[in-house]
Amino acid sequence: LALDLTGLPPTAEAVTAFTADSAPDAYEKQVDRLLASPHFGERMAVWWLDVARFTDTVGFHGDQNQRIFPYRDYVINSFNTNRRFDQFTIEQLAGDLLPNPTTEQLVATGYNRLNMMTREGGAQPQEYLAKYGAERVRAVAAAWFGSTFGCAECHDHKFDPIKARDFYELQSFFADVKQWGVYSDYGYTKNPELVGFSNEHPFPPEIEVASPYLLAQKERAEAGLGAHFAAARARLDDAKTAKNFEQWVGDMRKFLAREPEGWMQPPVSATIMKDGKAEADREVEIGKGLAVQFTKKLAAKERLRISVRPGAGWVAAVRLEVAEQPVDRKLPEGYEGDGLDVNVLVKGADGKERKVSAYFADATAKEPRYENGAELPGITKGWDLPRGKTEGAPAGVWLLDPPVQLAAVERLVLTVGGDLVAPLRVFTSPLSATDPLRVAEKPVRVALAAAAGQRTPQQREILADTWLLSTAADPAAFDQCKQLAANVRAANNGRAWTLVTKATAPLTVRVLARGNWQDETGPVVLPSTPSFLPGRMESTAERRLTRLDLAQWIVSKDNPVTARAVMNRLWAQFFGIGLSAAVDDLGSQGELPSHPELLEWIASEFRDSGWDVKHMIRLFVTSATYRQSSSLRTELRDTDPANRLLASQNPRRLDAEFVRDNALAIAGVLNLRDIGGPSAKPYQPKGYYAALQFPDRDYEASTDDGQWRRGVYMHWQRTFLHPMLANFDAPARDECAAQRTLSNTPQQALTLLNDPTFVEAARLFAARVLAEKDASDEQRIDRAMLDAVARPAKEKERASLMKFLAGQRDYFRANSADAEKFLKVGLAPEPAGDKAELAAWTSLCRVLLNAQETITRY
Repeated sequence: LALDLTGLPPTAEAVTAFTADSAPDAYEKQVDRLLASPHFGERMAVWWLDVARFTDTVGFHGDQNQRIFPYRDYVINSFNTNRRFDQFTIEQLAGDLLPNPTTEQLVATGYNRLNMMTREGGAQPQEYLAKYGAERVRAVAAAWFGSTFGCAECHDHKFDPIKARDFYELQSFFADVKQWGVYSDYGYTKNPELVGFSNEHPFPPEIEVASPYLLAQKERAEAGLGAHFAAARARLDDAKTAKNFEQWVGDMRKFLAREPEGWMQPPVSATIMKDGKAEADREVEIGKGLAVQFTKKLAAKERLRISVRPGAGWVAAVRLEVAEQPVDRKLPEGYEGDGLDVNVLVKGADGKERKVSAYFADATAKEPRYENGAELPGITKGWDLPRGKTEGAPAGVWLLDPPVQLAAVERLVLTVGGDLVAPLRVFTSPLSATDPLRVAEKPVRVALAAAAGQRTPQQREILADTWLLSTAADPAAFDQCKQLAANVRAANNGRAWTLVTKATAPLTVRVLARGNWQDETGPVVLPSTPSFLPGRMESTAERRLTRLDLAQWIVSKDNPVTARAVMNRLWAQFFGIGLSAAVDDLGSQGELPSHPELLEWIASEFRDSGWDVKHMIRLFVTSATYRQSSSLRTELRDTDPANRLLASQNPRRLDAEFVRDNALAIAGVLNLRDIGGPSAKPYQPKGYYAALQFPDRDYEASTDDGQWRRGVYMHWQRTFLHPMLANFDAPARDECAAQRTLSNTPQQALTLLNDPTFVEAARLFAARVLAEKDASDEQRIDRAMLDAVARPAKEKERASLMKFLAGQRDYFRANSADAEKFLKVGLAPEPAGDKAELAAWTSLCRVLLNAQETITRY
């Protein structure tokens, strides 16, 4: 029951407690508790995300990332709050067309954008618009009609009453979805709204929304940073540290007496360099206000070298102002932003140079810069200057890592590259902050001006924190502070972008002979519901039907197909097979229902209950049919070997995501705290993405507790699906996947044995087992079996496992290096204790996690 309703195994304690509870309503209470669990939505979301073809990438060509995770959060929340299925349908297909749509309803329309997309150079926009439209027809028909419309793209269906005209009339409903055939701006296909787009950019239209997950991450990150600062402040009680701190405060007060705003504009000199040599024929001059001016933009291999003389003292931050900004710059074809980049050196009196890093930089105005679909924070990896005029001079601030204390004769040398003509002004500051744009802000200056005995507690905290950031006086604390500040930035102030549907002028849709997108001889069609289904709706000259009309018709009483298709799929989730086994094809090529009256009844009950999904699931799981043993009755093995008469429950292997969740839950490491949020990246073989290009990319596994998030949050790469998901039959989701295949292959056993996720889970499982002090090996084996398969070991199993354990102990005691290596798999820290003993029990736990019973729901 727990596996069916939440995808999570019950704990050994829960099994024991439930078994001991003889109250007649204990089962029903357990059902209600599980239906109310936030993990119910995570479990049911997997079911719908297959149907909705949800992925993190676009599929075609470079298979770049797309920003869409808030749609998954919408699905999870919909199941948790029991959003009625008719509303769920309408919001996904036409939320943007509702009166005054909410943000959540707009997020829901991401469903329409989950088709594959391309930005391949040379791709024909008209061809891909045809592909996108055809895919939406197939997806909607499969999701809500349980029908295979695909054949009708080229001709009338040979077996079902689906005409080619029906296919294109259904496609016409989605002709208003704003999209581009090719998501880039090439010379042969002008897309003015996509000027400057590269393979790194997202796929508009998008909206920015609040993310509860990111908001929680932000709060935790800020709390962690605050606690770190508090610990660093406590060290000021040391006399020597306090003396150094007060010396710094005195120096900063003198600096502010000269530079009240906290920034100085030091003397500069400049030259243009090419291949490490000065360019004699290029003009560089120092203009009024120490602005570095040059007459034409830098060439590809040219760099502007600026020598800055701040004098003796600290430099913690550098600011560059672009003193003038052209108004309407004409952007060349293939333009990808200015990409201004800055490197910093310190040059001594002897001419020797040492590089200084900048750990973070940001600008008052910039064009967003992206890396594989994700917006990069700040300008650390380059500053794309804003297009058009800005309010004031755009300024970029670089935080030095670590801050440097210069002698009077030393200089800072800035090397600037990029497509730039406008004059630059250079400023430096001895002050720093976690946010570059808050360096030397007023509260810091006010706190510095206060006498030591007159500072408020808040001012003392401000000064202590600024001292740490401005001097790195405590290098370890400084480094930790950088990481914690990066965690705060990663939460993006609790905001996230997501693909949405935006209505625009409808494209012309024709019936395409043989599906040929170049053939424009077919008749133009307008939106209409399928001719063979009841309650047909047709567009007229006076009124063109919309996606909202389609969505409302899909869940109307005039259309009996939706309730049947959805309930047949839901039945398969809880009984292993649909009442009609072909859940993705209720047409003539599918299978007649084994219990037609039952299918009709649950479809009617679903609709008449107000499309209440939880109500139907409760009916299913409290039924006598569901609660039967999964042992096939002996007298029916010959007459009903497939159990189509429902004389018993059907055992079945867990779906891919739940195989992983199951192992992590047994190990006690599954992250159940965080619901929703961005996709996580479990361990994956190195080089698996080597063939992915446009852009080239490396897979970077999550390095925090995201590594142990639930499978529903796994990064879903369409063309290179995670090997664990692929081995356990998860679909690529390049199309609507109403039914998963089920295989039994050697690769599955090898995954359970060797995938780092499962090796690490076995190690953590073993540590839990060994944590029971004074328990015998037999008792520990019983406990491990109870955790893994919800029952104690049988005598034969216990004897076999004892023998295996003894052999593993002997091996690891004789091969300590192997034990050491074995226990280092994964991110989780290795517990203290006998390494050979832990390695031996880890091997035993690998066996249990690999058992057929462990990955099977009975």
